[in-house]
Parts: sequence; structure tokens; C-alpha cells
Amino acid sequence: MNPTYPKYFSPNNLRLAWERMIRSNGKDVKDIFGMEIYSVDLDKNLEKLSKLILDGNYRPQRPFKYFEPKVSKTQRTKTVLSIEDAIVFQAIADKIAADKYRLLTENNSFVFGSVLHPEVEKGIALLDEAEPDFYFFEYYIPLYNKFLNSVNTEIENTAVRYKLETDITGFFDCIPHSRLLLTLHKFGVETDILDLLGDCLNIWSGTRESITAGVCIPQGPAASFFLANVFLTDLDYLISREGYTYYRYMDDVRIYEETEEKLTEALVLIDNFLKSRALSLNTKKTTIEEIGENREALKNDLLGSASGSEGIDYEAHSNHKIYLTEQHPDNEQEKKYIIRSIEGKELLKYCKKEIAEVEKNLLEKFELLGTEKFDYKSFNKDDKFHKQIIGLAFRWRNANRILEEEEKPQLNDKLIPIWLFCLEHYFWKANHFCWNLNLYGPREDISKALQALMPKFRIYEWVRFQMLSNMATGQRFDASQLKELFRLCTKEHSPLVRIGYYMILLRQLSPAQQLYASLKQAIRDDSEPYIKNRLSVFAGSGNSDNIKYWFGL
Repeated sequence: MNPTYPKYFSPNNLRLAWERMIRSNGKDVKDIFGMEIYSVDLDKNLEKLSKLILDGNYRPQRPFKYFEPKVSKTQRTKTVLSIEDAIVFQAIADKIAADKYRLLTENNSFVFGSVLHPEVEKGIALLDEAEPDFYFFEYYIPLYNKFLNSVNTEIENTAVRYKLETDITGFFDCIPHSRLLLTLHKFGVETDILDLLGDCLNIWSGTRESITAGVCIPQGPAASFFLANVFLTDLDYLISREGYTYYRYMDDVRIYEETEEKLTEALVLIDNFLKSRALSLNTKKTTIEEIGENREALKNDLLGSASGSEGIDYEAHSNHKIYLTEQHPDNEQEKKYIIRSIEGKELLKYCKKEIAEVEKNLLEKFELLGTEKFDYKSFNKDDKFHKQIIGLAFRWRNANRILEEEEKPQLNDKLIPIWLFCLEHYFWKANHFCWNLNLYGPREDISKALQALMPKFRIYEWVRFQMLSNMATGQRFDASQLKELFRLCTKEHSPLVRIGYYMILLRQLSPAQQLYASLKQAIRDDSEPYIKNRLSVFAGSGNSDNIKYWFGL
């Protein structure tokens, strides 16, 4: 038996990893099928996995991968590790984080992304507590607010005249394993663990089509965000040692100084550091600018530029502070930030007011939509306008979800063309506009519009998947249409899109129908192991609710 492994992979270590993994954000990067199967006899399964690793028989698996679009129209690779690999990966991160907690949190005054939760330092002793808090990271919304508040404070300082903003090109995809493992070695991680982690990262690297040996950490698991932060600790030390006013949120870097020369020196320092580690700055997002007289205009709205952030706080006219996030949060940590200082009739009144304000705003902004006078060119270039629309869409959806729980949502049909337009033009946020459309329920006009949009996004599998998810949740199809969808599914190249088709068919076909038998056979014969091994379990029982849950519908 490897003498190092029990410190990382005992049943207790794996149990802690399990508790952390199931609470991490992002249902779209979790093997929920595997989680449900594993949870049936959790202790026994964790013991078996521990024995497999300790006996030297564990081998990482090639994960399911898909492409998710970005604002730039390029795509990021998202990774769904198998349940066993996800537990092993988290167990390694847990042990390193617990052992080196004090060292890894020294920079928390200026590093805000993926900050370790204070309870992490307790390690597996946390399992013995009556009410343990298993979260690996502190909740991201207060951290991002802290980041932006720090930035805004610097902007208010009139002695500061220049700002540097930059980030790293393809950060997760470009991290070299050799340099990451060397950094972990400096933190005292044992050679046996580094060898195992190196093997895992190689198998998990690259895209669906190919492995990129020696480079890339999987984007999705919490452990990857941890390793990415560890990788940049040397940069944090280098910049802070030089006395720069420096803030970092993952790979988003901001520096503020009195002179342009100082920022140029800092930029060269960062650039040289990254080049020595096979990374590079994103030149399109790298700027050194003078801070003008109108400093208020330069301030960041809280969470206004948070990538993927859905938590927004609003000030009610009744002087009540209301914090509203999505009504169905992924975990208990997020629920702590759903604070309603009003309830009952007052809350319903507030939600109706929110909806009325959003509708008025949207209908004014899109008054000319569908006419020759609508300025499509200016519309697509205005990044600030993009963020405003996405924020309005969130407010409308959230208020309507509260009303849906309490009485009846207020759904204005005039907004449907706007949601469809935004889905088409803000395709990197397609899931959000599909969620808004979901609230309308089964509608032939929505179904036809989504099907008409599908060919436009043939190169963006994630966008097509989001539209199919809407159809699976909210639309209805007759027997002839289901047969046509089945045929489209069998010809589809993207496994993610095939899953979308499978979702529709599994939800709407009865086991008594002949096409259902064809569907089960198609899943068994699917060339993508992830679909074959996971989806077929539920196809056999017709348990479409689990499929719905896995994709966050």
C-alpha cells in the first residue's frame, strides 16, 4: 500500500470530498446521474472507492466535455468528471487546502475569487461536528462585491491617476501541468500525490475530440478553481512585494497607481511572469488608462460585470433592503443570501411593481423591434446595454417566480419577441432567456420560434441544448413531431445536443409507445459513453424527473 494515500483517500477523506462536491456550484458540470447512483449506498461506495485507490487500482476516466460560448463568440470547454474522479479530485484539493490553509489565505485582503471557507482548515475533523459547514469556498457574491468595493475605493482616491486592467488568455486551458505540479511541490505536496494528479490531469485535459497532454485543468470542478488560485500565488507575492495597489478576482487583475510609468512596469512584470509559465495576457482586455475627472462614471456597479453572477441586490422604495437571487438556488449557502425583509402582501406588491417597471423599460427600449427603424448595429455593439437587458431579464424572472409560488405570475405576451430576440443576440446567456420563456408554459409560437432558431446556432451546441431544454420543459409535441425529433437526434453529431433531444423524447413518450423502445435502443447504442452509461439508467425506468434535475431545469 502506498503510505501517502491513506492521508488523502481514507473513507473519511472521501466522505468530506463527497460533501464538498455535492454542495459546489454548477449542476451543468456535475455527474448527477452518478451522484444519485452513488448515494443509494454511500458509505459502502466510498469504502470501495477508498480500497480501490489504496490498493493502487484506481484509474481516472476520460470525462464528458462540451463547449459553452463566450461573449467574444469563442467557446470554453466545460468538463463533467465521473463521480469517482470528482471525489478523488476534491479529496486532493481538500487535503492541500487544510494543510496549507494559513499560507493560502494570507492574500485574502486583495485576492477575492474562490476564497477558501474558514471551516476548510479543520479537515476531516469537520465530520465530527454536530452542524458542519462543508462548503469549500466562501460565497462568491459578497466576495465579488468586496472586490468591486476595493476597486471603487481606489477610483475615489484622487492621488491615483491611472489604472491597469488585464486578464489571462484561456487561463484554465493553458495552465501547464509541470509548472502547476512544481508550485504544489513548493507547498509540500507529496510526490506520490503529484504523480497521481498529473496522470488525472492528462486524462481530463483537452476537448471532446482530443487530449492535450501536459496542459489544461478541467473547467467546472471546484478543485480546479482552487488549483488555479494556487498557481497564481507566486504572481500575488511578486506584485504585492513591489508595493503595487493590486487586486485579483481569479485571473481578472486590477492595479492602480499615481503614474503611467509605474503601471507599465507592473504590466511588464506580469507579462514576463506569465510567459515564463507558458501563459499570456489577453491583449484585447489589457488597458492602461488615465482616470479622468468623472470618477463616478468609472465605478463598477456592484455585480454589474460579474461573469455568470445572478445575485443582485435592489433597494425597494419602501426603504426595505431586499436581496433577491434565483428562487431555486443550487445549495444552502446561496439560500443564506436570499433575505426578504418584506413578506406576504407587501412582497407580492413589490414583485408586481418590479415586473411593471421592467416591462415598461423593456418595451421602451425595444419599441422599434421588428421595424426598419430598429438599429441592430448599435444594439449589438453596446456592451453596457447588453448588461442592462440581462439584469432586467433576471429581475422579471425572479419576481415572477415569487408570484408563481404565491399566487399567479404576470406574463406579458408582448415580451415574448424580446426574449426570443435576446436569446438570438445574447446567445452566451441563452439559458437565462430560455428560463424566462419557460414561465409561459406550452406555446406553439414559442416552440416554432425556437425550432426556427436551431439551425442558426449549428456551431454552438450549448445554445441548441438550451433551446431543446426549454422544449423539453415547456413545449408539447404530437406523435409525428416526436418521430421527426427522434430522426434528427440520430443524425446529430453533438452528444450535448443529442441529450437535449433525448430529454424531450423521454419526457413526452410513454413506455407503451413503439418509439419509446426505439429511443431506449438509441441510447444504448449511442457512441458517447457518458450518455450510454448514465442516461440509459433512467430511460429504463422512465425517470425523466432526474434528467430534468441534472440539467438544472
